[in-house]
Amino acid sequence: MKLLQNSDLAKIKFNEEKLKLQEAILEGKYSFDSLINHLTIPKIQDKAAWVMSGVVEHRPKILTENEIGYLLKLLEDGISGVAERNIWRTFQFIDIPRVHEERCLHLAFETLENKKSAIAVEVFAMTTAFELSKNNEDLKHLLKEILLFKMGNSSKGFQSRAGKILKRIS
Repeated sequence: MKLLQNSDLAKIKFNEEKLKLQEAILEGKYSFDSLINHLTIPKIQDKAAWVMSGVVEHRPKILTENEIGYLLKLLEDGISGVAERNIWRTFQFIDIPRVHEERCLHLAFETLENKKSAIAVEVFAMTTAFELSKNNEDLKHLLKEILLFKMGNSSKGFQSRAGKILKRIS
């Protein structure tokens, strides 16, 4: 198994190239850990996050509890919008370990309340917040209040996802 190099990610320009690298990681030709390590390199973190979300979509168990904690740390510290979107997208395919649930939920609510968050980031964070609050009436109520407040001044995509979640909460 080879370590992923900066140049392996830098040359990705199209979805086809991303899919080839994603498949190589899934086949064990490249180390998934080395992909995760590239999330801190500003010039290639967007591409690393894009590939990571595709890998995890196809093999959710590849992401360890420690790596989930690392992704949460990246969200806390601040990361590019593209990488942030793909980290939240990645969370759609996994079960957040209990040890990280509170931290992840806090970040999801924070993202939803941040007026500077991109719509796609908010939508993925919204879904994560819903999944983590399903079994807690107080958290579901809080999520409902946030969504109802934001729906009037939001995009059609946000309204659509929020509407679906609000139906499931009620």
